[in-house]
Amino acid sequence: MAWGISIRIVIEYVSKKKGVEGLKKFFDFVNERSVIFTKESEINPKGKYPGYYLARALKAASRVLGEEQMEDFGRYFGERMNVNFRGLLGRLPPKTCVQLIVLNMRKYLPIFHTGYRTISKRIYWLIISKLPKELIPFINGIMTYLFEKHGGVRDIQKTVKEDRIEYTVRL
Repeated sequence: MAWGISIRIVIEYVSKKKGVEGLKKFFDFVNERSVIFTKESEINPKGKYPGYYLARALKAASRVLGEEQMEDFGRYFGERMNVNFRGLLGRLPPKTCVQLIVLNMRKYLPIFHTGYRTISKRIYWLIISKLPKELIPFINGIMTYLFEKHGGVRDIQKTVKEDRIEYTVRL
């Protein structure tokens, strides 16, 4: 189940970048097979919707925006995710930060499989899988923003495969 806020963020960005005509194309692409929703006000931000609503919205956004703007869209989506790496006494420990990234990705984008493994005390392996090729720049934009917001990332190794992105992150 996908949160309505995720779908609203997608609609908000498309309307911001492409205007009324782009939003009309977006809704046409979303409702190609069957009518899901026709305007933003039909989506309750706190409501839960089937995962294919979000999948169709993301694919329609990629068709309307084009590949060039998908990474910027990912950064925008990452800003709206409200991930905070600060605790009462400063930055959170590395493992907690990685767990926060994974939990928020699962919350806002449940249609993708997200997980992590601990390699050492400061090195973690993150994976986002079940990705369509057109959404790889979108996920890359989100992860780039989250790593920049953390501020304590020393090294990132990214591997892009057919349907997944793997990050080896050193904090």
